[in-house]
Amino acid sequence: MHTSTVGIIGGGTMGAGIAQVAAMHGWMVELRDVDEPTARHAIDGIIQRLDRLLEKGRLSAEVHDDAVSRLCVATCPDCLSECELVIEAIVERLDVKAAAFREVLPSLRPDAILATNTSSLSVTKLGEAIGQPQRVVGMHFFNPAPLMKLVEVVAGDASDPLVIDRVAEIAHQWGKEVARATDAPGFIVNHVARPYYLEAFRLLEEGFAGVAEIDKAMREVGGFRMGPCELADLIGMDINTAAARSVWEQLGQPPLLTPNTLQESIVARGHLGRKTKLGCYDYSTDPPAPAIEVQHRVLELSDEQRELVNRFAQHGAVVPGSELQNYVFARIVVCIFAQATAALRRGVAQRQDIDTAMRFGVNYPRGPFEWMRAVGPDLCNAMLAFLARSSDPERYAVEPLTGVAS
Repeated sequence: MHTSTVGIIGGGTMGAGIAQVAAMHGWMVELRDVDEPTARHAIDGIIQRLDRLLEKGRLSAEVHDDAVSRLCVATCPDCLSECELVIEAIVERLDVKAAAFREVLPSLRPDAILATNTSSLSVTKLGEAIGQPQRVVGMHFFNPAPLMKLVEVVAGDASDPLVIDRVAEIAHQWGKEVARATDAPGFIVNHVARPYYLEAFRLLEEGFAGVAEIDKAMREVGGFRMGPCELADLIGMDINTAAARSVWEQLGQPPLLTPNTLQESIVARGHLGRKTKLGCYDYSTDPPAPAIEVQHRVLELSDEQRELVNRFAQHGAVVPGSELQNYVFARIVVCIFAQATAALRRGVAQRQDIDTAMRFGVNYPRGPFEWMRAVGPDLCNAMLAFLARSSDPERYAVEPLTGVAS
């Protein structure tokens, strides 16, 4: 039986994770890094992780030994000559990625697919820089690659449709859920997820809820695994803020995605989340304590507004909560719906792909369009109209969501 081979450029956390996935699904892996010892160190790390899975009974001895036997160090470009697919997982700089591909290109099969694991760069521009745009595709894994189920398969403007289909097929073979996207800023997940954080920081600024209150509402009422504040701390406040500004600028500065001054001021002070022990929370205490002071304001809703918020929660929440919790949930989630709708209208991806991406890429309890159907477009539009009247007319004056959830 013919065994396919994948070349992986970059033995860091992501490259090694992708290598582990490929080896465990029957592919030969040629791993290449700046030098042989670095690549060898990466493979040793993969083997240690496979050893631990074997010890814990999560892997059979046969699968373990087979996967280990498939891991090879690519000591020179010629080692990649049999690869059907080459994936780069190196620093997020287009010039560095292009140079890495150009170095190995003369050694590759003429039909070898060139895949980039970029989360933020243009697949189209990378293909142009390499001079092989038809062979280049985005294959965006999520960290940690062996555990996270999603792969975003991103088509550049000139990517060959057969190449896109083959990469989607390979990702499925490797046990992944595939969401296809066009070459839009942030692809699907980083495009659609922005309001989860931005709206939370806006609530903090307005004083309606504190850090712990927002996170608790989104976990308990919304069914999210982590609230937006704790998730921003985990990702890294600097990374989260940079992604927000990048997507906002590339999309022409839509008001709904305006970067948050409170969040950016936290980053400016060097409070980057868990990695600096200070962000939305102070991690020097156990459990972590909220680290953002809020000028608390009482949420005052009219009877009509209260009924709207509570109806939204009754249709969309896992378990409706207090009036404030329902408001926090409804406000954040309806903005995600609005952004998902905008992504659909921009042609970023189809409904099903957006739902798949958000469920498996960031563990949303439901995809935005599935969720929107449960709430109903009339309630969603009424909630956005309420926010426009009570908070910021320009920010929430989005196109009606009617007709997009079906």
